Amino acid sequence: MVYKISSILALAASLALTANAQKQIEGLTYAGAKVPPNVSANIPKNALASVPITDPKSPQFACRSNGLNFPNIKSYQSTAGEMFIVQWDKAQMPAVNTAEGYKQLNGPCNFWLASTDNVKGDLQWFRIKEVGYDPTNGWCTDTIRNVGQMVVPMPKDIPNGNYLFRTEVIDLSYAGQTNAADPTMGAQFYSDCIKYTLTGAQDPKPVTDGLVTLANAYNLSDKSLLLNLTADGKPPGGTYTVPGPVVHPQPTN
Repeated sequence: MVYKISSILALAASLALTANAQKQIEGLTYAGAKVPPNVSANIPKNALASVPITDPKSPQFACRSNGLNFPNIKSYQSTAGEMFIVQWDKAQMPAVNTAEGYKQLNGPCNFWLASTDNVKGDLQWFRIKEVGYDPTNGWCTDTIRNVGQMVVPMPKDIPNGNYLFRTEVIDLSYAGQTNAADPTMGAQFYSDCIKYTLTGAQDPKPVTDGLVTLANAYNLSDKSLLLNLTADGKPPGGTYTVPGPVVHPQPTN
């Protein structure tokens, strides 16, 4: 079965920290039927949701929300190995912020999971998919602009239980310097989260490789986050390594 996650991505002409930029997951679609808003699994965002986060140590970094404990938010039910389609729905974007807005984004995407069962301290996150840059298809953000969606296979071998699924778009348009001296500069992170409950795991094993707290997931001085793109938005030298820990192996069948 395939689940669809719809998103709105409304981007103003500038993606500086003060820009009116917003991306949020609206919900899943089951077999073509829209899930009613009152059972949405979205983690609600605070007032900072309309701008990107530039500091991974910010308490809003994970989901652009005030914390992650929302007991009244229901979870989507999912079977191990199923496909999620993350969809950025351009049809729902304000007309003034359509193609012009998308053209301002240049960068990779990461997709994360974190178990929310028996948590002690900060959540431990691991990546399940990355999409960076290649000369043929461009950035992940080019795929968003041209295709509007991304297929993300859910792991088959992780334990059943409750998780947060996190999407992350990293804009590098202003990554020529860190935000230390100028808060409107630096790599800019757009994240969204949903709650979901996983069942049907095949020979599940605890995840041990690539576990990180998001506060320690990135070094903003890393060459993948501190770089000057070319005039046409390409990485210098035409190659790029997506930042983050090792990606959990995806389902093979």
